[in-house]
Amino acid sequence: MNETILTRRNLLGTAVAGIVAAAAGTAEAQERQRRREGGARSQGDPFERRERIVPSFGNAQFYKDGKFDENAAKDAVIALCRYHRYPVFPDFKEKLWVSDYGIGKFTEVGLAAIMVANNRREGSSYMLQELFLLPNQMLPEHWHVKGGADKDGPQKDEGWFVRYGRSYVIGEGEPNLPPEIAVPASHGDVTVKHAVVADPGTFVPLGPLGSHHWQFAGKEGVILSEVANYHSNACVRHQNKTANDTFLKGI
Repeated sequence: MNETILTRRNLLGTAVAGIVAAAAGTAEAQERQRRREGGARSQGDPFERRERIVPSFGNAQFYKDGKFDENAAKDAVIALCRYHRYPVFPDFKEKLWVSDYGIGKFTEVGLAAIMVANNRREGSSYMLQELFLLPNQMLPEHWHVKGGADKDGPQKDEGWFVRYGRSYVIGEGEPNLPPEIAVPASHGDVTVKHAVVADPGTFVPLGPLGSHHWQFAGKEGVILSEVANYHSNACVRHQNKTANDTFLKGI
């Protein structure tokens, strides 16, 4: 009788051990699968990334028959968002604005943006937009004038709050460009070279109103929020002539 009980206990113990081992094996397999998909997170830190592969892009994929392929550019931005786990809402792609500024080197010089709000009323105005730069992509040097084609528009005052990735925000000040920033030949010379390294949680305000500024994304790209008093395309001027002519075309 005792031998029978012991045998049953042994069998039960063996079965439980087998179930535990199988569950552990399944969990381990699932973890490996999540890592392969580039989205594993530890339970301790819900924002921790493990073995996630930074998306990479070739310039040729953004052009068809010599013309900028906006759809391909938007898909690249969505891939960047998924890498950083930035929420891609249902009409994200439709709201996304993308441009290579007519330069033809989107991986080097370009921008993607979603305008969230841009309201101006008597005595008050505010603006919020989300900006997206691919890895090592440059937002071209520009500045904001008062008036322009928008005769009564205020001169833009703005700042940037980094959410994901890293941006080098460059403006007026003592030149200190780090070696990892290489201004693309496709953009040409820049007139300001003072860089502020901005990681998630960092807010960088514009220097003096009307001052030149540009940005350069880190190796993981960058997603940041821009806040301002108001934005008017008619009041933007770019250092690169092609970028300037392209941006102002049709305004």
